[in-house]
Amino acid sequence: MPRTIGLLTDNNELIDDFESQPSGFAVRTYKALEAVKPEEIIVLAVDADFFESTDTIQFFLSKIRKKLQGLPVLLIMRISILPHLNFEWFFDEFVLYPFRKGEISARLKRIFWDKAVPDNENIITIGKIKINLKEYTVHLNDEKLDFTYKEFELLRFLTENRGVVFSRKDLLNKIWGVEYIGGTRTVDVHIRRLRGKLGEEFNSVIETVRNVGYRCMS
Repeated sequence: MPRTIGLLTDNNELIDDFESQPSGFAVRTYKALEAVKPEEIIVLAVDADFFESTDTIQFFLSKIRKKLQGLPVLLIMRISILPHLNFEWFFDEFVLYPFRKGEISARLKRIFWDKAVPDNENIITIGKIKINLKEYTVHLNDEKLDFTYKEFELLRFLTENRGVVFSRKDLLNKIWGVEYIGGTRTVDVHIRRLRGKLGEEFNSVIETVRNVGYRCMS
């Protein structure tokens, strides 16, 4: 059975063009954010013209990120939006419309490569830790640990971006979203909880970069 890409748009011409592009994938179209079901898809492609203006893209992408529970986002843009492109927006990769032949497939491969997750798997293994992205579970030495949603998301994000240092503000924006009104101390609290649950294994996976933030060691 082919893996399924979600497509959020109300543009019928774009739908037809998108469905003819990626080989090896099925496409499920949604014309409202409320209709999107994360369990049905492995990636959500989002038409930037679906939003009211470039000023609202970040807000809606933040809502989408929360709804998707960690699934990657492919942002579809017209060339007119390029001057307004902000890499702080919540997306994993972008593609220009009209599409060039083979480009969507290439962008999808890039997403899975950057996520350090094979595109036919839902498991991240690092050290003695096994993270199941589909089931939202974490196992340490084959023992299942009890994680909250935000703890899981924080661990997932760091392990999917191995070697990259993220400031507390970066992590707050990526995991909690731009509308979150709490301070960066929230990140430290969740890191402390991860350390408590992972024990000694935590220190071999996540490094505290003094005066900067945190990173997952490659």
